[in-house]
Amino acid sequence: MLKHIFFDLDNTLTKSRRRIDLRHEELFARLCAERDVIVVTGGTQIHIEEQLGPSKGGYFILAQSGNHAVDKNGGTLWEEKLSGQQTQACLDFIEKLKRAFAITVKDESDLIDNRGAQIGYSVIGYHEDPAKKDAFDAGFARRKAMLAQFRDEVGNLRVVGIEVFPAGSSGFNFTIIGKDKGVNVARLMQREHWNKDECIYVGDALDPGENDYSVVGVIATHAVSSPDETFEYVKTLL
Repeated sequence: MLKHIFFDLDNTLTKSRRRIDLRHEELFARLCAERDVIVVTGGTQIHIEEQLGPSKGGYFILAQSGNHAVDKNGGTLWEEKLSGQQTQACLDFIEKLKRAFAITVKDESDLIDNRGAQIGYSVIGYHEDPAKKDAFDAGFARRKAMLAQFRDEVGNLRVVGIEVFPAGSSGFNFTIIGKDKGVNVARLMQREHWNKDECIYVGDALDPGENDYSVVGVIATHAVSSPDETFEYVKTLL
């Protein structure tokens, strides 16, 4: 029996940066009541709770790719931080990406999200029209091609301990090497003494180079393409 269910957030439990669909709320609450639910995402605890509701008493949080971990009682389990050098390297590369995409955006202040343990960059803006965000790069191909174009710069980031990959519908996440979702999923399992065979990870970005890929091989995974598909799967668990 699967007792510990790990979920990606954007485009898995909810659409990108949006509140959970009313049709899914009851199923999510039921699952939280019956199993351990763990939400693993690049966003912050604030982002997660804005989309899913308060976590205390309901679900574990692995925010910022798991580098800020919060238990079901609301207690912090661990919290990592980027160094000043790492932060500046990320910001410098983001400026190059902005020039390369050459997109006119509504709000320049809505593009970069320094979360402490990682940095997010939305090419068109975190609060841009949802339909526009969904249409930007649904298959990740556009963003993967951009990273391939900047192979040397990506290598330079790795020198200072940072990796970058597409995340959500229109962004990139910059995270600390060796402290990705997969590592932090394993860290929580070890801390809680959970049996690997009783765990599963559900996500929409499990292919190589995508933001859930680091979990592959750590525990069993279940690929989905939308929140509707996720909650069809949740029904089979209840």
